[in-house]
Amino acid sequence: MGKEPHRTDYMPSAEFARRALEQTRLGFKPVGQTLTIVASYDSDFDQFAAKVAHELRHYVVYRSDGGVFARGLVRASQDLSLIHRDYLAQKLANGTRVTLAARLYRRQHMQPGDRWVMSVRFAKVAIRFDKDEAEVVHASPAIVQQSEKAYAEKVLQHAINAAYNPSWSGDRQKRIIDWVILAAELDYPAFLDLWYYNRVAVFEYVNWNTLDKRRADMTRATGGKLPFSGTTGGMGGHGTFSAPPNTPWREYPFRNAIRKCHGRTNVDDCYGLVGNELKFAESEIFTSIQEMEKQIKRTSMAANQDPWQSPIGASSDAVGASAAPFFKHVLQLLNDPKSLYSTYMKYGQASTTIWDSN
Repeated sequence: MGKEPHRTDYMPSAEFARRALEQTRLGFKPVGQTLTIVASYDSDFDQFAAKVAHELRHYVVYRSDGGVFARGLVRASQDLSLIHRDYLAQKLANGTRVTLAARLYRRQHMQPGDRWVMSVRFAKVAIRFDKDEAEVVHASPAIVQQSEKAYAEKVLQHAINAAYNPSWSGDRQKRIIDWVILAAELDYPAFLDLWYYNRVAVFEYVNWNTLDKRRADMTRATGGKLPFSGTTGGMGGHGTFSAPPNTPWREYPFRNAIRKCHGRTNVDDCYGLVGNELKFAESEIFTSIQEMEKQIKRTSMAANQDPWQSPIGASSDAVGASAAPFFKHVLQLLNDPKSLYSTYMKYGQASTTIWDSN
């Protein structure tokens, strides 16, 4: 048996016109984003419009109203009806997969969650699929880039919604809210470059049992220069070996969230994945800071008991010549408002004054 027909009820075009006028009156300007969608052709325009609207479910309101808004949206500009008329003239077979370029226009707003879709325009992408042909899409690089941007912004919207989840509370929620505000300010693609140091790599590097030879091997990718990137390399030298070979130095929570969402049938299903990624990152940084402070206290106490090592200077200097610059570097990150670390200097975070106290 074939699939049941899609619902075909839709929001009237007059409602979209009213909303557009209201947004203009309020001073909101539209911001466009382009993506490609692949839908099944149907000679019945109502069914075709419903199928196209269903393919936009990743980017517009859909589940909450059963697709009524989306089905009205795709009809409002008349583009889709003209394209459908062309397909009818070509006598395209029902079920043929067709690819369309969709240009979504959202209202401009600093918060991605408030960038509501106001209208959409369509164009054919010079592609026709027969039922048994492989679905190869030859979209322009510009369209692919716009599609990636739209996906990233949708994931950021999920991150914002997760950060303000009423079930979350305390300092953890405050820090994650700071992150999503920073990400929204940076905008795409800059927010994808927000990163933090891998906790396991840091623990290996700052542990007082780790020898300088091991630290040199771990930072060979940057020649020992800060900030560290790449991986920790092989297992040369001696240390605690808590970091497996080739452990990445940096973690990118928003990139990780997008990567985990890819392959999902519906990007809306990623809400939980995005929230979990942010909670994991927040916990990793918090724990890493605590572990670094323990190492500083541990080595500085030992240094003060050693008559051959002067206790004068920053406490972080007691860990040795190779590790001390890293602690000072992390302190700079803690004071950098464009860093994920900066929010850890607020709220109930443990004091980091031992890092630079004399």
